[in-house]
Amino acid sequence: MTKSIDINLEGTRDELIALFAYPKELQASNLSSLEEYIAHAFNQTLVRDGYTGAWAEVVVVKDSGQFVLKMYSPRHDLGRYQLIIPAFLEAGRLAVSIFAGIEKQVEEYGKGQMRFVLPFGLSMANTKSIQLLHFPPLEAFVYTDYLYSPTNRRWENLLAYNHFSKSPMTELETIVDCVPIAAPGGDSKGIEPFNNSFTPYVKQMLKARLRYAEHQNTPILGYGEPVMAWLKDAFPDVIKEDLKPLSLVELSILGTGVKNPVLCANHPSKYLYYTDDDKPADAETKKEIMTQDLIAAGWQARMVQQPGSSPHKVLQEMKEHWTDNPQVQDIMKQEDEAYGYKLK
Repeated sequence: MTKSIDINLEGTRDELIALFAYPKELQASNLSSLEEYIAHAFNQTLVRDGYTGAWAEVVVVKDSGQFVLKMYSPRHDLGRYQLIIPAFLEAGRLAVSIFAGIEKQVEEYGKGQMRFVLPFGLSMANTKSIQLLHFPPLEAFVYTDYLYSPTNRRWENLLAYNHFSKSPMTELETIVDCVPIAAPGGDSKGIEPFNNSFTPYVKQMLKARLRYAEHQNTPILGYGEPVMAWLKDAFPDVIKEDLKPLSLVELSILGTGVKNPVLCANHPSKYLYYTDDDKPADAETKKEIMTQDLIAAGWQARMVQQPGSSPHKVLQEMKEHWTDNPQVQDIMKQEDEAYGYKLK
């Protein structure tokens, strides 16, 4: 059992600042150092992998200036990180190089409100599923917490409605963004020009995540129309038709013959746009979205709890369970009260 590991973080200080998106605001303050900032990300990962009591720190070797990530645990085997973290960082460096080529465009479109950021601080060693999203919300950058977002909180509740309890929920929340540029939550149009810019990175990051996931057929959720369009563009040999919510495809992402099931879902925030809408004409659409969300979350939970299950059979079972289920209306009422933009 490997209870302590050292991983060299290759690159100069400036290269690591770019890779870890270390903010200029912090660089100019006394609140944190680059070493502490990087360690924070990996301490979050340890917690989200369920390794409570473990910790990470980053030190700089005096003579060489080499940054070294050190991780410790009295009772967990940390050996998997020695493979996962270098693969993750290699994919991240590809994203940095792509971003460098479009940075001026991003600044022009974003007017200072868009920031490059990779999905740090998420489960790595115990990843049970992948969540493929369009782009990270700016809150992920501001709070240095990739799960600090209504998107993530709402999906966690949908998993709970499906009685998911087998493992820490964060093990299901390993996110890969099609565009690793943080922007205000509703700024999909601002991100749109870059939707296919990072495809080589996304494929490499998916491989890095999936190669070391616990189960070879790790399920993937693809949220929202931009992600569905990206999937079709990225895998044209397999996906011939437009995708929609609850479309299910199987992709050989690792190129090993093993196929990962990918289920398309609404963006978790889509329902929130209806929470204060009492127009009768929208009622059926609102209920349909909630039903689709519960089916998708139920599929994710079941595929994690019962690895090796037929993704098509599980999807059909979830459809049968949630379609016209009276619980849907109760859940809608709960969510409307919790997330509604106005209270009645």
